[in-house]
Amino acid sequence: MNTPQQDQQVTIGGIPTVFRALGSDSGGALSIVEQSIAPGTLFWPHVHTDHDQVNIVLDGELGVRIGDREWTATAGETIVKPRLIPHTVWNAGTTTVRILEISTPATFEDYFLALSALGPDDHDARAALQQRYGVTGVPGWAEDLRERHGVRL
Repeated sequence: MNTPQQDQQVTIGGIPTVFRALGSDSGGALSIVEQSIAPGTLFWPHVHTDHDQVNIVLDGELGVRIGDREWTATAGETIVKPRLIPHTVWNAGTTTVRILEISTPATFEDYFLALSALGPDDHDARAALQQRYGVTGVPGWAEDLRERHGVRL
């Protein structure tokens, strides 16, 4: 498998993702990506078994759901997404939202790079990748958020 390079940009499900800090920069402690979320976009609702994540909103307003809690985060706000807690984010606004996402421990940058190489019909490869990185979907959330906020995967 290829490894990401610092400042390399990939697109994951239509979301531009730039690798800002790699696990190799921190002795495997963390990785950081910057993502731009277009209006109407929903991240796939999911749970991590192996990674904690933090988002910092750089620009715009970001819809957030972590477990049963839901709110809108604004520029400058920090969002903590602990492992084993279902979560997702979305942009229900009219302008692009930019975030930094910090994952700990590192290795999640490898997941993003591998995911960016998959096509929309690569279901078996996607399932294997999710299993390898301890990521599972959250049934019903996408439909609920689409209905209430007008956002889509």
